[in-house]
Amino acid sequence: MSEGPLAGVKVIELTLWMLGPLAGAMLGDLGADVVKIENPRRPDSGRNLVSNAGFDMTLEDGRSLMFEAMNRNKRGMALDLSTAAGKAVLLELVRDADVVLENFRPGALDRLGVGYERLKEVNPKLIYASASGHGFEGPDAGRPALDPVGQARSGLMWTHGGPQDGPNWHSLALADSMGANMLAYGVVAALAARDRTGVGEKVEVSHMMGSIWLSYWAVAASMLQGIAEWPRFDRHDAANPLFNQYRCGDGEWIFIACVNVERDFPSVCRALDLPGLLDDPRFAIAEGRFAERRALIAELQKRFEEEPRSVWLQRLSTEPDLIFDPVQHIRDLPNDPAVIANGYLTEYEHPTLGRKLLPSHPVAFRNHPAKIERPAPELGEHTSEVLKERLGYDDERIAQMMIDGVIA
Repeated sequence: MSEGPLAGVKVIELTLWMLGPLAGAMLGDLGADVVKIENPRRPDSGRNLVSNAGFDMTLEDGRSLMFEAMNRNKRGMALDLSTAAGKAVLLELVRDADVVLENFRPGALDRLGVGYERLKEVNPKLIYASASGHGFEGPDAGRPALDPVGQARSGLMWTHGGPQDGPNWHSLALADSMGANMLAYGVVAALAARDRTGVGEKVEVSHMMGSIWLSYWAVAASMLQGIAEWPRFDRHDAANPLFNQYRCGDGEWIFIACVNVERDFPSVCRALDLPGLLDDPRFAIAEGRFAERRALIAELQKRFEEEPRSVWLQRLSTEPDLIFDPVQHIRDLPNDPAVIANGYLTEYEHPTLGRKLLPSHPVAFRNHPAKIERPAPELGEHTSEVLKERLGYDDERIAQMMIDGVIA
């Protein structure tokens, strides 16, 4: 039995791809009992994703990377909701459930007869959490969507990349990821409100709003200052050369993030052994450093290229007030001392892949820790278990449902 913050919370998950499944995984990390329901013949499309932006998404045992990554800490149930018997089972499960998660095209579950209005009749205290592409109101509410819709429609694609780039779709699916965080956050808030009021809730998030929120600073700047576009970063023309990234002699990179330039400029010059810059009249005052920023950046870049990154990390560390860090690759994370000390990656046992690492839950709880307790389920892996445990079905009834094609 989990001891996480959401231990005892029962979640029914009707999701596919990434936004909904990742939200369910986050709730599972926190100890909720998440039962993922899939159609036996048309399961979550993420199970079959083999490529993303040209990247091979299959694992060594043939499973989909997306499905394995997004569906940890769940039990899997194969149930055909297009059948009367399948719908009846779902309604029985919902009677004592706390949460239903879904991210189907708006209206899809209503047409099946298991949408919000029907489920809240069965369980008025239910938290029904939905995700869509554009929101649930307005002319675009019923349109299908995937991650790029949120990134494109929100303006997010114009906030990263270089000044000369066109719009950039981030292939890490930022709209999905942020939407998942918002969906899980909404569920937790709704559970807190229900504990206080005894009233259920319908929680709604979207790819579009998730991307707007991810771009909060840029959107706020546009609304408050009237600027047309968020300025895209150009390291060769950084307004503050001490808030910039530099390539070192071994091809690795460092990011310096000093905002107190009057204090930190001498420290940087000492660490880099560049006393001449302090005497250079171009850089003596803040106005000069800004006006001649391209020249100063070039001087700093030239110096960084003279030694490997390890040297500069040690040299910069001799100045205690400087803010800097290596620009790492994801492959560096397992050996990063901060990652190790804080448990930012969790090792767990996969039934066919062996010992593997995954990102830990992003929030640490000292007294009720979040955990990875099980890998993504096989299709229908826990169907019988859930029917017996939750609904008291016997083997004969379960076998007949399998023969009838209601479960798998």
